[in-house]
Amino acid sequence: MNLNYKSILMKFLKKDRNKRYAAYILRKLTGQYKHGLIAEIRKNGSFIDKIETVIEYLVEESAMRKKRYTASILPTIITPEQAPNFWFKNEKEPTGNEIYKFLFLLLTGLYQGNYVINLDNVDLSLMRSFRDQLIDRGLLILPDEKRPGGINLKQLFSELKTRLPVTKFSLAFLIISYFVAWFKEKMKIPNMKERIVEMGLPYVLSESGIDDNATLLVFNIHKQKKEMYIIPRLKDFVVYWYEDFLLDREDTSFLPLFISSLYINHKDYRKISSEMIDKFIYYLLRGYVNGELLVDMVNLKIKYELGKRDRHLYPIQKAKNFMKKLVNRK
Repeated sequence: MNLNYKSILMKFLKKDRNKRYAAYILRKLTGQYKHGLIAEIRKNGSFIDKIETVIEYLVEESAMRKKRYTASILPTIITPEQAPNFWFKNEKEPTGNEIYKFLFLLLTGLYQGNYVINLDNVDLSLMRSFRDQLIDRGLLILPDEKRPGGINLKQLFSELKTRLPVTKFSLAFLIISYFVAWFKEKMKIPNMKERIVEMGLPYVLSESGIDDNATLLVFNIHKQKKEMYIIPRLKDFVVYWYEDFLLDREDTSFLPLFISSLYINHKDYRKISSEMIDKFIYYLLRGYVNGELLVDMVNLKIKYELGKRDRHLYPIQKAKNFMKKLVNRK
């Protein structure tokens, strides 16, 4: 079914809190505009009131008139002037609906700092309920003059009983883990456990709006380093790693606990530990367990724990559950 993303985005922006939220992301996305309409709106501090005007300008003037994506809509794009050899003749021109879709996914994403996380090809009403729940429970803070808002990391860590570095894939992983927990708690599917046993988890997820095309989107909208990652087969990831949790075989999903227990927050280890965990999660989200990285993380954890002066050891949690999954992997 073809959706009208202009209509969907404008409907989202009718709520004042959504408009305030989206304006914060849009202001970051358009930081490269130093002159013209957008620069004037930023100078006057009227991004919230003029957000529809900014969006229309981006779509009609920047993209449709130039017949190509711009960095404010597709964060990784570069202009023909910046790299003429990267452009080819007869490239597909973006449609208005495609441009509005990218803006919708960016402006409705869950952000923390420069990272924006969203799910594509997931039922829109399901995502709307999820966002509203995050706001109502204080897990998603709306920006104001005193604070930038975004994901409430302290609350998220508390809910999941984990602690991970605030890197792009770690953040995406935490959001997915909380999404699964929310799905289990709030969807209230009649006889969900029985339906999963009878019909299979993939069928129940598809029936609930998470089908085979569900995709994880990870954006970095930093002015100097814009990135976008598209990670497909989200449903397969959920089915494989969270099935026992959704079937009530576990009170808490083991995967966040396992990965979190490998993280070392000590100042001498934090950087290398963060980098390894983020890379490990990236492979994991794509359906691959990087054994070399896993061994390195375990060895680093052992080295740190055995070298501590207080000798108060923090063990690796749920390692048995993780290894069992690997042994049974088809």
